[in-house]
Amino acid sequence: MKKLQVYTLREFTAPFLLSCGIFTFVMLLDKLLDLLDMIVSKGVPVRTVVEVFLLLLPSMVAVVIPMGVLAGVLMAIGRMESDLEVTAMKSSGISIFMLIKPLMLAALLLTATMVLFNNYVLPDANHMAKNLLLDIGTMRPAAKIIPGMFVEDIENYRIIVEEKDDLTGELENVVIHERVPGMPGRTITALRGRMEPVSANRFRLVLTDGQMHELTDNGEYRKLDFKVYTVEIVRSEELIRQDRDNRGDRELSAGQMRALVDSLEKQVEMFEDSLLSSGSAPILAMISDSTLLTGRSAFPPPDSVDARTWFNLSRNFLAQQSGDLRILADRKASLQRSISRYRVEIQKKYSIPFACIVFVLLGIPLGLSTRKGSAGIALGVSLLVILAYYLFLIAGEQLADRRMMPPFLSMWLPNIILGAFGTVLTVRSLHEGNPLPLGRLLAASRSFITRISGKNKRVTPGISGRSGSV
Repeated sequence: MKKLQVYTLREFTAPFLLSCGIFTFVMLLDKLLDLLDMIVSKGVPVRTVVEVFLLLLPSMVAVVIPMGVLAGVLMAIGRMESDLEVTAMKSSGISIFMLIKPLMLAALLLTATMVLFNNYVLPDANHMAKNLLLDIGTMRPAAKIIPGMFVEDIENYRIIVEEKDDLTGELENVVIHERVPGMPGRTITALRGRMEPVSANRFRLVLTDGQMHELTDNGEYRKLDFKVYTVEIVRSEELIRQDRDNRGDRELSAGQMRALVDSLEKQVEMFEDSLLSSGSAPILAMISDSTLLTGRSAFPPPDSVDARTWFNLSRNFLAQQSGDLRILADRKASLQRSISRYRVEIQKKYSIPFACIVFVLLGIPLGLSTRKGSAGIALGVSLLVILAYYLFLIAGEQLADRRMMPPFLSMWLPNIILGAFGTVLTVRSLHEGNPLPLGRLLAASRSFITRISGKNKRVTPGISGRSGSV
């Protein structure tokens, strides 16, 4: 029995590794153009690009491993079934459980490994990758200007443009937020602009037909119209690495995110206390903006200065209280969305590794259902399962981020549904041997297509004959 289990694991290992390599390569194609652009457009050393690739690899591995498990189990069991090895095993009185046991143990080991990987390797790799990409982005920021997206990795500037001509460097509808230390902040808008290289480490933005908005230190607002205005931006041809401590949700372990959730929940409680302790709290639910604007009609026409003054003071008080309460409520809602996002990421660190077990439960009955000539159908079904799983996962993440579904349910529902389906099929395979008769389904579909095509052939000559006689 031990030899059979070792043999099953050996049959699984090769297709598992091959599938992981193929899936990783497919995912890498999405990043390949960006990596090549770093070499061609930015002049980033190949060694640094390889470093970026290695830092991006863990995020791919975290997704690819469960996919490789399903494909590996399917190919291994499917080959053994096609070569009648499973039939010989049954004839010898050996239960299919002897195939399930080693694969399930391998899935459990991979699940535990991926949980540790997601908590101790992946967050640091994502953080290092983000920092390195930001450092690379500062080498030639001109190449980073993308229409419709803010460019935030240029020191002291945030730039967004509506249109950009990559050949001429012409820009349309430019907005620049300038934040130079020691100087008042400015916002510059222009209908048109043009990028011009100045030197090896500088480029110039020539803006035409625009305005400059500025708030001085003493609180005065100034607006200046201009025909032509020039902004010079320094760029570095050398890669300058910086340490950044700020981490996003995908750069944290589950323990770190739990600590953040606890802190955010305390802040939510503080905002709730502020809303409840406010003597005007009912205003938020009772008074709308339209009421504040048309509230004069609810009062008798003022016939004195005192009455008019009283009304204006009351309206201003209500508007201020309502505005303050709305700010508190909006801040509370923002904190709750952050809490939901962190909770989703916490559950994801465990639910995706657990998919290794789910895919073993699905892969074994699918593999047992294959016959010679129908392995491609089983592989197609497995790809559909993978696609459905990750689509459900993405949809659940979106719903949970919007607080329309509990984070736990959104991340575990695909595992629950597919796991239950796989368990039923696996139990059937222990008793019936072929839980999902793909061969019979294929034969039935071919027979149906043949009958339909035969009817069409019989009908066509009659139609053409009548047409010819006319």
